[in-house]
Amino acid sequence: MSVKLFDSELKVMELLWREGELSAKQIAELLKEQIQWSKTTTYTVIKKMH
Repeated sequence: MSVKLFDSELKVMELLWREGELSAKQIAELLKEQIQWSKTTTYTVIKKMH
């Protein structure tokens, strides 16, 4: 079984693979710095992935 990720989901997963375990707040802060995502956008992507 293969899993396909949307680009937004892949960005979150790449961050987790690189950094290890992070809270949603930490993910939001890092993605804001890296790709200018708002906290709301990050939380929406995480919620969809959950």
